[in-house]
Amino acid sequence: MIRILTAILLLVHLPTARASLDWTDLPALPDPTGFAGAFAGVSADALIVGGGANFPDAAPWDGGSKVWHDRVFVLTKTDGAWTEAGRLPRPLAYGVSVTTGAGLVCIGGSDADRHYADVFRLTWGGSKIVTETLPPLPVPLANMAGALVNGAVHIIGGTDSPDATTASNRHFAFAGDQWTELAPLPTDGRILPVAATRDGSFFVFSGASLAPDSDGKPVRTYLRDAWKYDASGNWVQLADIPRAAVAAPSPAPAIGASHLVVIGGDDGSLADFQPKSEHPGFLHEILAYDTITDTWTPTVELPSAVRPPVTAPVTEWNGNFVIASGEVRPAVRSPQVIALKPQANKSAFGAINWSIVGIYLAGMIGIGVFFMKREAAGSTEAYFRGGQRIPSWVAGLSIFATMLSALTFMGIPARAYRTDISWYLGQLPILLIVPLVAACYLPFFRKLDLTSAYEYLERRFSLACRVFASLSFTAFHLGRIAIVLYLPALALAAVSDINVTTAIIVIGVLCLIYTVIGGIEAVVWTDAIQALVLMAGALLCFGLAAFRVDGGPAGLFEIASQDHKLFENLRWDSFDIADGTTSVVILFIAFFFNSFVPYTSSQDVVQRYVTTPDLPAARKSLKVTMWMSVFGSLVFFLLGTAIYAFYKTHPARLDPTLTAGDSILPFYIVRELPVGISGLVIAAIFAAAQSTVSSSLNSVATAFVKDFDSRLFRPGRSDHSYLRSAQAAVIIAGVIGIGIAVTMAQANIESAFKTFNSMVGLTAGSLGGLFALGVFTRRSHGTGAIIGAVTGLVTVLILHLTGAPVTGLLYAFIGFSSCFLVGWIASLVLPGHGDSTLSLRNPS
Repeated sequence: MIRILTAILLLVHLPTARASLDWTDLPALPDPTGFAGAFAGVSADALIVGGGANFPDAAPWDGGSKVWHDRVFVLTKTDGAWTEAGRLPRPLAYGVSVTTGAGLVCIGGSDADRHYADVFRLTWGGSKIVTETLPPLPVPLANMAGALVNGAVHIIGGTDSPDATTASNRHFAFAGDQWTELAPLPTDGRILPVAATRDGSFFVFSGASLAPDSDGKPVRTYLRDAWKYDASGNWVQLADIPRAAVAAPSPAPAIGASHLVVIGGDDGSLADFQPKSEHPGFLHEILAYDTITDTWTPTVELPSAVRPPVTAPVTEWNGNFVIASGEVRPAVRSPQVIALKPQANKSAFGAINWSIVGIYLAGMIGIGVFFMKREAAGSTEAYFRGGQRIPSWVAGLSIFATMLSALTFMGIPARAYRTDISWYLGQLPILLIVPLVAACYLPFFRKLDLTSAYEYLERRFSLACRVFASLSFTAFHLGRIAIVLYLPALALAAVSDINVTTAIIVIGVLCLIYTVIGGIEAVVWTDAIQALVLMAGALLCFGLAAFRVDGGPAGLFEIASQDHKLFENLRWDSFDIADGTTSVVILFIAFFFNSFVPYTSSQDVVQRYVTTPDLPAARKSLKVTMWMSVFGSLVFFLLGTAIYAFYKTHPARLDPTLTAGDSILPFYIVRELPVGISGLVIAAIFAAAQSTVSSSLNSVATAFVKDFDSRLFRPGRSDHSYLRSAQAAVIIAGVIGIGIAVTMAQANIESAFKTFNSMVGLTAGSLGGLFALGVFTRRSHGTGAIIGAVTGLVTVLILHLTGAPVTGLLYAFIGFSSCFLVGWIASLVLPGHGDSTLSLRNPS
């Protein structure tokens, strides 16, 4: 059966993914010949090209001589005209030029007689070029490569003189107006490599090594190795480039979410071509390197109208990667200036897929209508607590779906795809949290017959604590609604013809409809259904990816182990609070509190505890949630690993123009799954989003009605009046969340899963501390509690706003502990009132 399924899937494969790269001509340089090895970059939104070398009179085989130049040209508009705006300090070519925030930095280079260590910066003053001398290189260099990495200019390779017979492997960095020599490239020195930068790392591809022949003349060896200098200061050897790409335009453009593209270059195959005057030119082929899977694949070729240049700089200008002039055949230059703009390839979702999603969404609306008719009388008791008749397994699935949702379905696989599954460690604290909640928190929530969790804080401490907590919860969940709407919409729009704003509005409005009309019972039952759909979709994607990896599931885990995609990067001896992504201790603490806070203080979760018939049923629901979290989350992490292994073994199927890092799962679904199946799995993504949004909407409405409307604004009104108020609150919260999500769609968030985990601590950490203060301490009172709550919130806000070197994953722990400790100490030294009978340490 598995073989039959695999054969069918192979038959429905889509064509190999190809990058969509738009090429346009910018105005040609005002020189009939053009230049090789010029400097190019941007200053004050103007494109600058200066220096270079050419054969202005005749080719060398016709007796012509190479001439070095110092003229500087400036282009201020893509449809404008070049103007000559200044001169370099001397005629120069074959150095490195890097655009920085302060202007165009030009490094080294050569003329006919020597190589230089000079470094200077060019800035555009609006009418002329201004030149500023900078500290020189430690040694003269030309024919090297460089790029800007985290604000520092990195330089690699080159030669120190025109007659050098060996190339350098030395590595220099310029930052803070000084040069530093870093670890050398741990292999052959080279000339004319391709440099690149991505995600804080410095990349070096290809180049040519030099060695003297019997006559003492340098002989080139064309290289295919590739290297990365990572953020920890180590060189890592990468997969070899499929062919040499000596002197290809540099630095290589970074496109999409994880790719670098090497454009053309010289592979050495025509090094001895004769006669030189009939040389056909350099390669049109563009190679794409994926920094995540460490794989190379050919993509599109340069258009036939574009003569691929070498020894040409690449600079980013007005959303384009510009290649200025360059050498198009040996000794032949071109004044052509070309611009590359990546365009994402999007697949049509199709009528069949849309029909399946539409049927699913209509079913969710039908559930809302069913429960609306079931509760014909209409009451807040039914709207907020479902008449306390929800089965424990349904409540448990609802909590699971609420806590994980779309952030799990796409965020976790995306993280596992990019890094590893080490964050699965963060799911294990649930094994401690659930027994603690069942033993220490549930009895209070059930005994006090709470509808709003924050009623407990008023009874235990004060009305101020209740209001603070309810406001904190509402603010967090308005943000949560927005990000849960934003994430799937953005991910789907990145890989298909689904419009991001339309997707946000559709998901949001449909959630509004069944939440408004059906209340918590509709929410809980739809959550349970959506949890099952979500897990079925994840299992289906995992199975399909695993069996399409070369070698099947065994090959998948072999690749995962070889590429350190499992737990190999975890460290027991690390306590790095600035990053913490590999520290066992930091991750466990961070995720413990990121889960403990909502399970003990978040209205959307606590509200589920009171929808079941009794305390034992509530405890059973938590057990369902616990085991679903432990095993379900493992599926989501392994799904990301399976997709990684699939694209590792099928690199040509990965589109380099994929722009959103969290879109890898939707990309796989839309591009790799058969029509119909992809519609089912996309329905699961909608399900994942809706389960969280509907829960947040109903719980925000509950908090508003119970903590503000009936308690402060309009006490003593009829139950029907409060029911209408709750429905209005759902609509208002939904509209606000949708509005924020549409705004977020215009921003760029690297990882929504990481952003969400920061949000948990930023807005909710001290809320968990308040409940713990009430449950676990006897002498705490209202004054101390509110001081602790404000302290916890302010502490986390200060850390966040000042950019303190503390990972956002720890915000929940910091907010919780600050609130708890300060609140407890303040209660010991200040007067205040509180009901100690509502604590576990009640002396009675």
